[in-house]
Amino acid sequence: MRSQKAALEELAHNINRLQPFHPGSLILNEQHFYQNSILLGWSQKNAHPVTLRHLANFGRKMTSEKILASANFVRTELPIRLSLKIKELQSLPYQVISNYHLNQVYQSYYHCFNAFRRVEKIETLEDNEDFCDFVKNMLDDHLIVLPHLMMGALEVSILKIMSQSDLDKFMSSMVRSRISRRVIMDQHTSMSKTFMESLRLQKDDDGGDNDIKPPDYIGEAFQLCSTHEHLKLSYNMIINFLQGLYPNMQMPELVINGDDLKFQFMTNHLSYIFTEILRNSLRSTIEQFIKLNGRDRGFAQMSPPPVCVEITDTKYEMTFKISDQGGGIPLEKLESVWSFGKSPELAKRYLDSFHALPGLDLPTRLPIIEHQYFQKRSEHEMKRPEKLAGMLDNIGQMEMSSSQNKNSMLKSLASRPFEYTLGVSLPMCKVYTDYWNGVLEMCSVEGYGSDVFLKLQKLGHRDERLQLDKA
Repeated sequence: MRSQKAALEELAHNINRLQPFHPGSLILNEQHFYQNSILLGWSQKNAHPVTLRHLANFGRKMTSEKILASANFVRTELPIRLSLKIKELQSLPYQVISNYHLNQVYQSYYHCFNAFRRVEKIETLEDNEDFCDFVKNMLDDHLIVLPHLMMGALEVSILKIMSQSDLDKFMSSMVRSRISRRVIMDQHTSMSKTFMESLRLQKDDDGGDNDIKPPDYIGEAFQLCSTHEHLKLSYNMIINFLQGLYPNMQMPELVINGDDLKFQFMTNHLSYIFTEILRNSLRSTIEQFIKLNGRDRGFAQMSPPPVCVEITDTKYEMTFKISDQGGGIPLEKLESVWSFGKSPELAKRYLDSFHALPGLDLPTRLPIIEHQYFQKRSEHEMKRPEKLAGMLDNIGQMEMSSSQNKNSMLKSLASRPFEYTLGVSLPMCKVYTDYWNGVLEMCSVEGYGSDVFLKLQKLGHRDERLQLDKA
């Protein structure tokens, strides 16, 4: 009786936090949410399709006129794309959009929409420099959106208020459109930075066409990648952490078969995909090795089997086969590996991992107070401050370009404790792979190991198929 009374008192004390529309909010109230004429007007406009071919042709030889045209395209295109996603969020079932994390996404999108729609026409290069600072600030401010989406998906799974297929479609749509917006913004800021640097060089060198791009140019935001280098960087970072957890054990080797391919790509995306796949393979290899040989045995003279990467190359695409002997995955669980929708039990475990991450300081509003899982958390989480910090910011940084935030993805993954499994990393990898028209699949033999097949298109070819137009 006493615990029930305490729970009711706590519910009464925090009742305002349980409302989907926060008292006093200029964004989240019933009238604004469904009857915003400004938002409606923007959402009725059509987003303009963009492909890598457009970006490459536009930036191959830059002029001040092209830079200003690009700035004004970003200025007018971003509010349209954001308004479309805001309308999509508004169309979600009430229980979904009232989730704390998805509400945070909605508010972030609306603040960004409102800021972009008020930017005046960019008419000079000085205006553009100010605009680029504004865009970079928007990119930084929105680092928290992706973790909010991940945690919101887990809470939706716990409450079983969306089917697995609907949740996957929603998350794929939100993440793909997010990638597209950020590529467009990053391309403009990178192109502007390169152009301004070329102007300064031309003044120093008395002219010259320093801004002419090579034939394989596909955009300022895309860097030349080395497959061997990225695989080894990811491997070394993971192994350094694992060595601290298992100091008396030899680590599994990484065996790479195939040429060191060089190609242009978003290096942060490539690092994220490689690191998450290797992370799972190396962890399962060590766990299976301990399971087969006993936890108490000395491992100084024993080495787990290697993780092997086989690289094949064709004119238009590359394939990476990543093989381990980590015990495999049961056939009935294989499909769920790529899904954001989890069983309530798994989702609880993964959400607990999110909250246990060192540096994570995030409040979780209880969307359904009577649900047993959320009741356990109420007292602790209601007291947390309203700001993401540390680990959550680091996770979000994976969408920053390498030119602006070199290796931030790998640093972020290094600071994420290995024992915390988030449950949404491989689904995120699949969305990123799908976005670039790649393929990510897994074959597994239970009791032995798994093969992950990653196929990536070379972005200089068939770029008319790339999904930058997904608003």
